[in-house]
Amino acid sequence: MTRQVSELWRSLPQWLTRQWTVAPTVTESESQWAALPAGITQALTRQLQALPPPVPYTTAIQLATREALQAWQANPETVSNCLVVLTRPVDAIALILKESLQDYLLDYEVRFLLSGYHRPPNALEITGHLQRELVPEQKSEGDQPAMPVTQTDMHASRLQINVIPSLEPCFLRCIQGWQGIEYLQNQVAQDDSCFWVMGCNHWAWAFLDKVCQVGAYLERTMTLPSLSGEDLADWLRPLAEVVLQSAPDLSLTLQIAQDDADFWKTLASVSAGSATTAAYLWLQTLCVEAERLAPDGTLPPDLSCLEITPRKPKLPSLMSLEALDRYLLHALLLHGEMTRSHLALSMGEDERMIRSRVQVLRREGLMRQTGRWLTVHPAHYPKLYSELGNNNFLIGQA
Repeated sequence: MTRQVSELWRSLPQWLTRQWTVAPTVTESESQWAALPAGITQALTRQLQALPPPVPYTTAIQLATREALQAWQANPETVSNCLVVLTRPVDAIALILKESLQDYLLDYEVRFLLSGYHRPPNALEITGHLQRELVPEQKSEGDQPAMPVTQTDMHASRLQINVIPSLEPCFLRCIQGWQGIEYLQNQVAQDDSCFWVMGCNHWAWAFLDKVCQVGAYLERTMTLPSLSGEDLADWLRPLAEVVLQSAPDLSLTLQIAQDDADFWKTLASVSAGSATTAAYLWLQTLCVEAERLAPDGTLPPDLSCLEITPRKPKLPSLMSLEALDRYLLHALLLHGEMTRSHLALSMGEDERMIRSRVQVLRREGLMRQTGRWLTVHPAHYPKLYSELGNNNFLIGQA
């Protein structure tokens, strides 16, 4: 998941360039503004990559985890020993969980499992992969099952917390494709000597609850909060001034003008409170006065300070989708990322049948490819949520 986020960020300058290229002709009053040069966008993208997750995300996870742990420790025989953190398909739940928990629960032994795990070509092999990762030394038939954990046991040694950053790679929507989830359900239910924290997007959770009643096994869930305009301002304002080293003896200071509360409120509204979507849209709003640029659209070599002005946030346009497009995009949002072969298998179609539509969706910017992996672009998520919901697809929260 971390690799996916990193690659997604690296694609941002090209995506933003394309959005400006296909944008409608500006009015005379808007002609004073120009898109950021690609190098500036890349530099700001790197700065965004270095930002920690928004504080409301990490705080919510830490509080919910601590409350779930305390409830279970107080009554381990009846309270669930698992917490599932639910979020939108475009938010990097694996990275958020790691940043939230790796230095928080210092009085526990925290293990991050399945980090960077990808679904194997044969989805029926997922269960075997999970078994080797979670139970590396299989117990012999003569071993006695572990007794339920008690409060005395918990205080005798450091309690183990297993963190599975994302459930999406652990299944594929196809016949017998969710056996890995059923294995995890049973593992949590049978091994109550430790506590589990798992990440999952709302769309995948809705599907899994329908096909294998995952909510009956992993009972306790929490949802990442939607970010307000004030939250987004607090998160992105550290980038108000960035110093770039353009040469060994030259530097360029970027100063981003601070817009009022209405700007941030609009950004929160159009992004549906998603940090990932908001970050893309915020970068898309940034522009400079056209007169500051050279005729070829580059920065003058002797420039030492550049003021950047945010414009009104708005979502990119959404192409007219065919029925097959909606199924392709729904499958991708359900799984987070997929190969073409998994996408075809999930839809019950020959890979050649979907290849042309995948190319169209990539060309329109809705879908992107990193290596073998296809994903949906976060900036399009709010409109896709409405589009697919209005066409009766099984979706999660906005």
